Amino acid sequence: MDILFLNHNVENYGTYFRCLHLARGLTRRGHKVTLLCASKEDTLKVRRRTEGGLTTIFWPKKRLGGFHTLHTLRMVLNTAYVLGMRQQILHAFAFPLHPIGVPALAAACARRDVRLVLDHDDLWKGGFANQHPGPYQRVVGWFNDRLPAYARQCTAASALLMESFRAAGVPGERIHDIPNCPTMAPSPLSRDEARRRLGLPEGSPLALSMGHTYTESLFLMLDAYERARAQTPGLKLAFLGKMHIPESFEKRLEAYLERAGGDILRLGEKPPSEVPAYMAASDALLLPMDDDPIEKARFPIRFGDYLSSGVPIVSNAVGEIERYLRDYQCGYAAPAKDSDAFGDQIVRSLTDIGGREAVRANARGLVETTLNWDAVAAKLEGVYEKALR
Repeated sequence: MDILFLNHNVENYGTYFRCLHLARGLTRRGHKVTLLCASKEDTLKVRRRTEGGLTTIFWPKKRLGGFHTLHTLRMVLNTAYVLGMRQQILHAFAFPLHPIGVPALAAACARRDVRLVLDHDDLWKGGFANQHPGPYQRVVGWFNDRLPAYARQCTAASALLMESFRAAGVPGERIHDIPNCPTMAPSPLSRDEARRRLGLPEGSPLALSMGHTYTESLFLMLDAYERARAQTPGLKLAFLGKMHIPESFEKRLEAYLERAGGDILRLGEKPPSEVPAYMAASDALLLPMDDDPIEKARFPIRFGDYLSSGVPIVSNAVGEIERYLRDYQCGYAAPAKDSDAFGDQIVRSLTDIGGREAVRANARGLVETTLNWDAVAAKLEGVYEKALR
């Protein structure tokens, strides 16, 4: 099969990773995939990269005032591309957004030979769209509710997003669960070897939180850390990633930093090749979540990377992540709003040796059998076969 992926996101951000690894899985099965996305660099040029059966086209992007722009230009470029596309299948990711929704609708109306497949991996209507002005919320809502009628098949990253398709009138047999999977192989280093190589403190327990952005759940996690630290002398908390937080959060963070006395480490962003070693250097991997519709709909990419690392996950999980932790017993879960329980689960992950080994084994089995891109690509291949009938 020859497949076109439409992705609104910038290279190395969010949905881009979902598209990239699904595409690679499909090419390993002998298919050809073309991926359209935004350049990570500020440029007005179009760049092309070929990797076996995968061709990625990077459209222009400009960052202004901290935001990625030129979305409407990419809408025009995407529309022109799909109207002349040679591929049999158009898979549109984050289709409620106009850079994707407009070209997908154009293809559905003008290219009857193309089979349209839609993908939800974030909650836009009633979620992220609420951060935009009212008129744009209505645009997102229209595409969210109306475009699924044109799709041959639909894919989603969570049960809540599958329900969004049902609410739009899509029959259940045309809706398919396509989860996210690990994007990194586990490090071969032991914990102590990783710490020595990275220059991290040896001899003390270390919990790690990965991510570039944080919301209010940051402080619930910090409260949990303080409770765990009171029971586990010397426990350190490390943040890996850009940690873009507003000034008000920085001010609130100061009190935690002062009380921690140097035990909270802000490591900053590291090259992707080094990230597995940071996970290997840790004793627990923390995944803070907010109890809101956006988080309940998400399937964070880093959840898969955490699972494959061999280090136990601790989370105040909601939505899809709560379901996986509960059903597969592959991590330590606490109620979403209970920082004390979150802290107690951190302690448990550090001290419950037998349970810790069982959790690691369950996580490893889940990745080997279900949450890996080859297994998911095989499932997606079946979705496309249905779309072509």
